[in-house]
Amino acid sequence: MSKPSTKSSTPVSAAVKPPDYADSPVHYAVATGDHATLKKIVSSLPKLGDANNINTESESIAEERLAEQISGVLDRRDNPLKETPLHLAVRLNDVTSARIIAAAGANVYLQNGAGWNPLQEALLRRCKEIAPILVHHRHITTWSKGRRRLPRVVAALRRMRDFYMEISFNFESSIVPFIGKIAPSDTYRIWKRAGNLRADTTLAGFDGLNFKRRNQSFLFLNDMDQADTNDVEVPQGSLLIVKHDKKEVHIAELKKGGAPMSESMIEKDCNRTSVCRPGIDVSKAELVTCKNWRRQDRTEHVGKWKARVYEMQNVVITFRECKLQAAAEPPPTAQQQPKAPEEEFKKSLRPMLWLTEQFPLSTEELHRLLDILSKKLKAVERMREVLQTTFPPGTFPVKISVPVVPTVRVVITFTKFVELQPVEDDFHTPPSSPRQSDGEYESNSGGGEEVDPFVIPSGYTWIRSSSSTKSGKEESSRSSNKKR
Repeated sequence: MSKPSTKSSTPVSAAVKPPDYADSPVHYAVATGDHATLKKIVSSLPKLGDANNINTESESIAEERLAEQISGVLDRRDNPLKETPLHLAVRLNDVTSARIIAAAGANVYLQNGAGWNPLQEALLRRCKEIAPILVHHRHITTWSKGRRRLPRVVAALRRMRDFYMEISFNFESSIVPFIGKIAPSDTYRIWKRAGNLRADTTLAGFDGLNFKRRNQSFLFLNDMDQADTNDVEVPQGSLLIVKHDKKEVHIAELKKGGAPMSESMIEKDCNRTSVCRPGIDVSKAELVTCKNWRRQDRTEHVGKWKARVYEMQNVVITFRECKLQAAAEPPPTAQQQPKAPEEEFKKSLRPMLWLTEQFPLSTEELHRLLDILSKKLKAVERMREVLQTTFPPGTFPVKISVPVVPTVRVVITFTKFVELQPVEDDFHTPPSSPRQSDGEYESNSGGGEEVDPFVIPSGYTWIRSSSSTKSGKEESSRSSNKKR
């Protein structure tokens, strides 16, 4: 890992020259402060429908195409600094332009050439009026995008075969003895039936070698009878967090209309002491076949699947943190870069992949599952980041090994896959499905009656909470967790 650098790499130090943005009408209107023209351009864009009224896959696809048209106008970055119009509005501290562009549906997550998104730039530049606008906009657009994509995600899930699958997560080292006994590890048990998905885990979280165990399940429900959820109404697209040790069911639902953030949440998000950007860059990744001592392609069996071993080269993991300026210091002008101490860590990784053509799922289907599960399972989120590259056609990553320090690797392995039979009168479950004993789930096999994994045991307390009520807290903890 490279040593931390305190030199700011933010290249936004040149003066804003409108002719440099002549090819982009939105950029040019922002650069010249022409709000009337900016409003005229925005009013000519297609309008997205109410996300609550998107109920079919075809409607979802149509809305996504409209969103792409809007993004093609509002999110252009074809300039030397790779700034979107929203970045430019922040650099000029133009509150009106920022409000107009954000309300029109600009993407607040896109990064400029320095690697910062518009909200991070607003915080670094202490744009006190723009930052709250972008925090609110990020919250609404994130909800709207998730709600628009929901019918498409559910339709794709329904087309997949029904299955039970196990994925192991553990650490390995050729130097550190017994690391598998002291490091955090887990086995994710995943069921898919129709438009429903369930994942069981016992690892609630970890920081280094300190970890917490908790018997919990995550359920993504879309095709359930109300009787299966103890007569509790569960809206489509809700994610249930079942805490078996506390006998609680928390409903994180896509609340209609997207509940607005409270002033305290917005203020908390704007009053950070630093901004950070962790990430894995696989844009230049290249798969290289590993050879055995005979100079032949190396193959190994992972479970019952024969796989070819690859090394993924040109993968870079980075972490950048920039301390925010004190309130007493004057904010930087548009021609200045933020004078904030910055630390950056960069490390090249060489993950190992075991690719097989025999696994029953395709990589496309895997990505759909990861999109759902990565919202709550950190190890799945990391796996999703690594697997953003393109694999040879027809192959599946049945095992992934990623170095975290020079002598230790985290290993994710697909250890079991059982196709479930169609549901008729009786629900068919494989031997490793949960069993019910005294009204509670048991993840391991043992005595008791086999039950439908998507039925919540009686006697659990249901707690309803919209995703917005936790957004501020989760964002805060997410920032600190990413640094760790």
